[in-house]
Amino acid sequence: MRLILTLLCIAWASAATADVITLDNGDRISGQIKGLEDNHLLITSPYSDQLRVRVEHVTAVESGDVAIQALLDGKVSVQAPTADAAAATAASAPVIAPAEIAAATEASEPRAWKGKIDLNSSVSRGNTESHLVNLQGNLQLTRGDHRYLSDITTIREEVDGVTQKEQDRLKLGYNYLFKDGVLDHWFFAMNATLERDPVALLDRRFSLNPSLGYDFWDEPNRQLSVQLGAGYADEEINNQDESSSLIDWRLDFSYDLMAGDIELFHNHHIYRNLNGRENTVFNSKTGVRYDITDGIYLNVQVNYDYDTEPAAGTDSKDVTFLVGAGVDL
Repeated sequence: MRLILTLLCIAWASAATADVITLDNGDRISGQIKGLEDNHLLITSPYSDQLRVRVEHVTAVESGDVAIQALLDGKVSVQAPTADAAAATAASAPVIAPAEIAAATEASEPRAWKGKIDLNSSVSRGNTESHLVNLQGNLQLTRGDHRYLSDITTIREEVDGVTQKEQDRLKLGYNYLFKDGVLDHWFFAMNATLERDPVALLDRRFSLNPSLGYDFWDEPNRQLSVQLGAGYADEEINNQDESSSLIDWRLDFSYDLMAGDIELFHNHHIYRNLNGRENTVFNSKTGVRYDITDGIYLNVQVNYDYDTEPAAGTDSKDVTFLVGAGVDL
């Protein structure tokens, strides 16, 4: 914090008309505001390249530029800097090493993380006794040009004491976000998936897929991204090992309604094995979340899985309806 304020003093010493933004963690960044793009405030400073700061992390802006004040009107509180404050900070600005400036610039990169955990269950007693439990969770961390994602799903279902469903799926992803001009919205992705479904005779499956992706929306109230890539998969089906190259397609979508009280979501993953079984697999989650209280929501969801070449004696389609509750992390 002290180092960030020192950088601010240096910036004001060299240019009394510099713009200053204040973040929700208390950090202050000085420079020249260049515009507003995709809910990101663009600012250049004497000690770094252009920074992209999400508007929801900005609590205040100091700028004497009338155009900047009009641009941010209604989004961020804008105040005109006073000459006395600029002169006072300029007079007290110490000299610091370039290495310290670089470290402070890296530390000031905006980071954001969000996640959800859902627990869904159903119980039936009578002529037929059944019990289904589903636990799923996801976490996303974004820092600067890097985005890290994880998603885990586990389902257990019994009918009259007989296991009908036993699925486990873990997805891990890394995205490098291109944020320079023509490639803005594009990203490079590396995805790893580990899954098992003994009822469908899938003892294990591991895949690793580099991809190229595009963010149509990446905002707090809406997200839409797609990925297309290729990779490698190794699986054991009914005690037989197979490996294959594959092509891979992914889509992630969420959209908030009623000021965020309702969230619609859908994500799917399609891959095609190019040798071995040469099958096409489709996995999806579609549903709606409704906020009960701040941070706690009702979840209604349907999972649909389809395999064009299922193991002998198993179905190609699997549909699961889920109702439960979740919490925002």
